[in-house]
Amino acid sequence: MTMQPAAPRKSILPMIGIACLVVGVLLAGFFAWRIVVTAPRSPQPIENGRVHLNHEGLTIYSSIPVLGPPCSAQDANGNDVPLKKDNGSETVTINGRSWYVVARSAKPVPAGDYSISCTDGETSATYAAGPKFSVIAFVVSILGTVFSLLIFIGLGVVFLVIGLIRRNRRPPTTYPGQPGALGNYPPQPPNYGYPPYNPGPNPGRPQDR
Repeated sequence: MTMQPAAPRKSILPMIGIACLVVGVLLAGFFAWRIVVTAPRSPQPIENGRVHLNHEGLTIYSSIPVLGPPCSAQDANGNDVPLKKDNGSETVTINGRSWYVVARSAKPVPAGDYSISCTDGETSATYAAGPKFSVIAFVVSILGTVFSLLIFIGLGVVFLVIGLIRRNRRPPTTYPGQPGALGNYPPQPPNYGYPPYNPGPNPGRPQDR
């Protein structure tokens, strides 16, 4: 009876490596999209009194630090938008120009058209408005992209390389039909219980005369 050899165990490291690569690409793509969404954009001047926001949140900026002039905002339906004043400590630099936050909407407001006016007879500041900008969200998106590439894609490459090295170092399997295999003997004819055939003496053959 010929014993069949056990099939060699397949390493799971390549599968883990491929899974890490897929997860890394998906996370990097997600955080890259978040970078585009949370990237700072130049605010719109409010000289005309009306601005259009493409994202939620309303933030009012000034070109120079001010003490928080009285500003008012209304939505497209003429409803007042409650504003929360800021002391101007937060600064955003966009395209080489610095803007100082002077007020924000007290609650998140949806994207749309808004009428904004600021009264300032003491300074020469110009005012602009734009959607809510979060420095933390922007930085987290950048860090998420970097760490997704370094951690998951790096681990995926490492697991794949280790799996290939182990596969190449695995000794060849010797099967029973190959030379040198244990128990490799020439096949014997079947014996059904009959005595071996003996033709007996034959006078016609020279060796039996």
